[in-house]
Amino acid sequence: MSYGFSEAMAARPDRAPTPGSEVGVQPLVDHTRLDGDTDEDRRIQAAHRLYEHLIGLWAPGVIEAAHDLGMFAELAKGAASAVEVAETLKTDERATRIMLDALHAYAMVDAVVPPDGITRYVLGERMLPSVLPGGVYSLTGKMDYDRAVAWPAWRSLAEAVRHGSRDAAGHDRANQISEADYESLALGINFWAPPIVARLHDWLDASGWDASVPARVLDVGCGSGLYGQLMLRRRENWHVTGVDAPRIIELARAQARRLGVDGRFSGMVGDFWADAWGAGFDLVFFANIFHLQTPESAAKLTATAAGSLSERGLICIADHIVDDTGRGESEQDRFARLFAASMLATGGGDAYRLSRYDRWLESAGLRRVALIDAPMHRILIATRPDNTF
Repeated sequence: MSYGFSEAMAARPDRAPTPGSEVGVQPLVDHTRLDGDTDEDRRIQAAHRLYEHLIGLWAPGVIEAAHDLGMFAELAKGAASAVEVAETLKTDERATRIMLDALHAYAMVDAVVPPDGITRYVLGERMLPSVLPGGVYSLTGKMDYDRAVAWPAWRSLAEAVRHGSRDAAGHDRANQISEADYESLALGINFWAPPIVARLHDWLDASGWDASVPARVLDVGCGSGLYGQLMLRRRENWHVTGVDAPRIIELARAQARRLGVDGRFSGMVGDFWADAWGAGFDLVFFANIFHLQTPESAAKLTATAAGSLSERGLICIADHIVDDTGRGESEQDRFARLFAASMLATGGGDAYRLSRYDRWLESAGLRRVALIDAPMHRILIATRPDNTF
């Protein structure tokens, strides 16, 4: 028999549900127990820090295996013991218990002991949309992408460092993945969009962009279309045109219908390298496009975007941008530097520095007017030099 979530938690009223409540990644080493300041002590402390990094691969291993096995889908039905889960999934009972305990260690599930003394595992309501397919903020696409692309690629990182991400002629390669893998990834990182759109919306308000005034937006390489669609929910007189490959545009159109903004979202099938973008857009938006480019292709994107703007139009780039202006290392910078390594592993691209973006903008006849921090991202906003904000 399976307990429901509320029943399982009622069995332990002294314990609040924890899945999804943590901020950041939970540490696995108690560094407060590593005291001492001799050279030997410091070497031991450094070894513990390195070990904690090395075992970071345990997390995707456990989480993605649970996804493959259907454990999250099973726990979505209600709290269950390891025996019950193993029986349903036809897995080994002891191994299933070990997996569920590992998920508990990563705060993916809670472990509850009711009066009968049998531990039951609970998938919290906040975690549920992330680990099941079909939801706007599901990460199952990211898990599928990892299985198909990331895991094999990371094993070859040393070779990528030896030879770089250049083609036979010695030119930098843009990061290229199959359309099927791109589909998985596009849907698997939707959760990035809401805080970015919220910060952009606030900046526009503070800069005098009245939300009631109509505006035309071009979302270049729109993926699932979520960035533009969330903008439409906040700014009711805007219209967004998303440009991407045929298979991806169908996803974006379907999501626009689910979010109730399909009347103001146009999905345009096109190759943004070969096809004309049009002109007179009030905002040209790029979400996670520049890190896939070579320096040369990024400069070309910037110039093409500049030619597509209305007189007072803005370019907005949300990406993993390293701020090299001397403000000091931040979470965004650390993530961007590691993200660049993932680009190297999977075939090319980079997390470019702010100074390089500024050079691309200057060459395109634009200037940066804002740099806004967001989780794992920065939002760069630019316009023509004679526009004031």
